[in-house]
Amino acid sequence: MKYAIISDVHANLEAVEACFREIEKLKADRVICLGDLVDYCAQPNEVISIIKNKCDVVILGNHDEAQYKHSISDRFREFARISSVHTRGVLDPVHLKYINSLSPTHSENDLFFVHASPFEPSAYSYVLDEETASANFNAFKERICFIGHSHRPVIFESSDSGVKIIPEGKLNENSRYIIKVGSVGQPRDGNNKLSF
Repeated sequence: MKYAIISDVHANLEAVEACFREIEKLKADRVICLGDLVDYCAQPNEVISIIKNKCDVVILGNHDEAQYKHSISDRFREFARISSVHTRGVLDPVHLKYINSLSPTHSENDLFFVHASPFEPSAYSYVLDEETASANFNAFKERICFIGHSHRPVIFESSDSGVKIIPEGKLNENSRYIIKVGSVGQPRDGNNKLSF
């Protein structure tokens, strides 16, 4: 089965449309979104409509949850907090209800999906390096965990020799992985191209 896993679309309609054009070319069997549908960019309603129609599973992200738990945005940087307040003012009530229905995790076919950290999904902690990745491998039983949140694509491999960052490529069937998929709507890895 071929998966397309996207994350952190952040109301960026142009990026979402480009992403789904690429996904259609790849002929993915399942499309999973790891959350953060809203904030930063200006088209949350249009983006949510597309995500609802084209994704098989959508996970709750911290920016999504901040739309109905306003205290979450108190931890955001100033620009993100302003953006979140703006989104609340323009978000269609139907889309707010949809966001409120999203689950923080999903598991299928030996794959685990979460927005930020498998260890505490609702805390929205970052998995940034081998040390934080190592602490998270015990938090899920599946072979591969897919995460977003940091907007930077990275693959962490856990094997008998420990946890390390590996380049893209074929995965070892005897190892476990945490795969950070990057961002569709707001990359932060120095590469302005969408990542999924």
